[in-house]
Amino acid sequence: MDYELEILKLKQRVEQLEELLMLKAEEKPVGEKQNNRDKTKYMFENKVYAKNRLVLAVIKKYVLENNPSLDDLTAVFDKSLQGSLGVVERLDKIQTISDAGKRFFIKDEDIIVLSDGTKIAVCTQWGIFNIKKFITLAEKLNYNITLI
Repeated sequence: MDYELEILKLKQRVEQLEELLMLKAEEKPVGEKQNNRDKTKYMFENKVYAKNRLVLAVIKKYVLENNPSLDDLTAVFDKSLQGSLGVVERLDKIQTISDAGKRFFIKDEDIIVLSDGTKIAVCTQWGIFNIKKFITLAEKLNYNITLI
């Protein structure tokens, strides 16, 4: 039995259940249009971002200021912050994923090149639960993020 695959499936299911719980908690009264997406915006570096673009901006700034290796970067922004996909991943690794464009920022302007030439992509999959963990870490790293 492939335990890593089973663990990945379980993590994905937990994420789905967390999202369902969030949607249930945000249900609007009968008669109002249902819009279950959390569209919270955040201010960082005098710009307004959605959750996933906030993560991209913070990671880009961190790389610019600290010049980390991929190992150093993933040690700071470890996989547990995001969930099954992780915060960042090598571009060559995610290009084998059929829906990589939905799960990672892979446009040229979004790709981050580390000092050793490694190209990485930042995950786009951020919800109300995992963004809180990311923001907590970013604030510990002295990045000022304001909820709008």
